[in-house]
Amino acid sequence: MKIIYIGDNRNRGNYGCRATSTALSMLVSHNNKIVGRVKGDSTYFYPDVFYFKYFPKWLYKSVKKLPYWNHIRTILSRVMFKVGRKIGKPEWFDFVSLDMERSIKNLKKCLPANPNLEQLDFEKKDYDGIVINGEGSFIFCTPQWREPLVISMCIYQALKHHKKVFFMNAMFSDRPGNQRNIQTLALVNDLLSKSNVVSVRESFSFEYAKKYLSDTNPIIIPDALFSWYSLINDSHKVTNGKYYLAHAAESDEYYECLDFTKPYILVSGSSSNMLGENMNKTIQAYSSLVKELKNLNYNIYLIQVCEGDFFLKEVSEFTNTPLISMETPILAAAKILSNARVYVSGRYHPAIMASLGGTPCIFMGSNSHKTLSLQELMNYEIVKEYCAIPTNEDIIEIVHRVVEYADNDNMRIMIKNRAFALSNESIKMKDLIK
Repeated sequence: MKIIYIGDNRNRGNYGCRATSTALSMLVSHNNKIVGRVKGDSTYFYPDVFYFKYFPKWLYKSVKKLPYWNHIRTILSRVMFKVGRKIGKPEWFDFVSLDMERSIKNLKKCLPANPNLEQLDFEKKDYDGIVINGEGSFIFCTPQWREPLVISMCIYQALKHHKKVFFMNAMFSDRPGNQRNIQTLALVNDLLSKSNVVSVRESFSFEYAKKYLSDTNPIIIPDALFSWYSLINDSHKVTNGKYYLAHAAESDEYYECLDFTKPYILVSGSSSNMLGENMNKTIQAYSSLVKELKNLNYNIYLIQVCEGDFFLKEVSEFTNTPLISMETPILAAAKILSNARVYVSGRYHPAIMASLGGTPCIFMGSNSHKTLSLQELMNYEIVKEYCAIPTNEDIIEIVHRVVEYADNDNMRIMIKNRAFALSNESIKMKDLIK
């Protein structure tokens, strides 16, 4: 089949977006041809969109003729986004809403000024179906993130054109401490009830779908990233980070300090919005955690796996701890994670990368149920989340568990064997797209 792949998030630095987008794309391509892609820069929270609900149609046609319009548009879209947030009317500055027909009409209206959005207009495309990478996008919060709305518009178009819809790799969740968005749930429930396949990545999402998306018929298949088991466990070894330095990380000291031949512990942040609410508190907490871990007989490395982990740069400077860059090539990053003695994090896909090599993970809270559900999926004996900003008591317990896990070869074997079994399940995704 000719497939449009929705949610190719490799435009972001985020390890999870890059890795699982690639893994699912590889599975889709096994028996099908990808003829179009909707990338994350069109669906994501910060849109590169020049749109205002009261602009006339002729204006969009006129501005595209301006010299350097693409550069001007990017600047204006950022300003308009901030204005929308400031006045409490972000919906005035975005084409998408809960009204799918109006969203499509608005999209077509503003397309002349936004050629980057042409990937969202399916009307003239030659395709048989769409595959949606639903990885972390469908969190039903208030106000609603735009990503589920844009993807819903894509599904609506495909159904309108009588094409097949495969919703894969999905997570469905509320956002901790936030109000569930009933309107978005109703929209998604209606659209997915007409889809060919709805595949969720773990049992928490399955139960959520059964309860709140009751007209759908979900199945459970582990995240596409588990299909990388063989790739991560091939003969290539990442023994020294100096051969994988990203441009932004090139400095004299980093040619000397990233030795992965000796046992090491990795620490990264969390997807929880708590981290950004009090950045000084976050930096202090992670600095305290790193200082305590440095009392152990292991090398300690920070690893920035997402844009949201930018605060780790200050933790790195404050504690004199090497930081593995977000721009590290993704396979090299996955191998570094998979060969750590322990990984401490509130991140979902990086924890899968670690698990592919048997690395035990100690989990902090996130923006959804993801770190709890992954522990259950991996058959952890103790399922526990620590606070995304670890307290002093959390730090003491985390360090204790690091000591317990770091040289536990039996635990490592169990995790790796479980990852292998989940890999075999994950690969079955390719056979559902037909």
